[in-house]
Amino acid sequence: MGSTSPPPVGGIVMSWLRNLSHYNHASALRSKFKLWAALILLILGLPGCSQLTNSQKPVIRLYDGQWESLSVNNAIAAFIIEEGYGYPVETVVQTTPVMQANLQQGQIDLVMEIWQQNMGSWYAEQINAGTIVDLGMTYEANPQFFVIPQWLAEQYNIQTVFDMQAHWELFQDPNNPSKGIFYNCIIGWQCAEINTLKLEAYGLKRYFNIVSPGSPAALDTVLERAQLNRQPVFGYAYGPGALIGAYDWHILEEPPFSEACWEKITAAREDASLRPLEAACAYQTLPVEKVVHTSFLAKAPEVVEMLRLMVVGLEPLNETLAWAKANGVQDWEQAALHYLETYPERWSTWVNPAAYEYIQQVLRP
Repeated sequence: MGSTSPPPVGGIVMSWLRNLSHYNHASALRSKFKLWAALILLILGLPGCSQLTNSQKPVIRLYDGQWESLSVNNAIAAFIIEEGYGYPVETVVQTTPVMQANLQQGQIDLVMEIWQQNMGSWYAEQINAGTIVDLGMTYEANPQFFVIPQWLAEQYNIQTVFDMQAHWELFQDPNNPSKGIFYNCIIGWQCAEINTLKLEAYGLKRYFNIVSPGSPAALDTVLERAQLNRQPVFGYAYGPGALIGAYDWHILEEPPFSEACWEKITAAREDASLRPLEAACAYQTLPVEKVVHTSFLAKAPEVVEMLRLMVVGLEPLNETLAWAKANGVQDWEQAALHYLETYPERWSTWVNPAAYEYIQQVLRP
């Protein structure tokens, strides 16, 4: 029997780095491991097996609005940009109005989810002014709606938003029993104000107190707790998301969307004297898109090329969110790794050949 030679030190280092990259999913820790690996490789004079972040490349700043789908999309984009293209990435937590101001000033580079129906006039103004550039769809049309549990709708024959006037007592506010509770969109999101205008127009504000949770997790907790305990709840919901797919909901019927109706809602948001509106309508269902500050086109052109091709897809995103919920995953980078390992036929078409090899080396166990 001949003796086997031990693997070269460089091979050990690169195997170690791959395993750490695969199994250690905390981005901060991974960055530290990459730095140590880079130093070792530099000392050994060996080439790296993955695209170690180039300190000479500018930092790419992503907006983080703290909702599930955006968190996953940010994590997918950040992983590809860092591992495939070598740019350092920062995610910046901000409210929607702050993001809008910072994006148009170039303090934020990339927003992975722009919901045009919630900020139509601002979006059009910035596109026309050339301060932002739309890089195309991130995933297909996203719904926004008012919901109650399906069992409750069937038991009390509640079909429309107007039916809620006669059933407000089912949703009684324990702190103010003279009204029910409507759980609104998140504080600081554009939809919070839109929903308030709509409830006024539907004649529901006189029957319901409006409560805006401080985070998406807080809203999900309220809605999920009610479903688990089979209790009435009335609130705003949106997709994609694990919560909508996990339980049976009744989407309350609203008057259908029209451009004329939405123009009045937009005008009333800007001019309080137009409130309350006489009528309102459902949200328009539009694809969710990626936008960048115009300076980003020159800052990272190869990343721009990738983003133009990057369509995460609604169904794969829903599946990834459901997987994360089922497995108790709270680190969104783990969800990004699940997506990349599950849908290589999608992301492999976005990246250039060199980036594909770098990413594959990190994903490979």
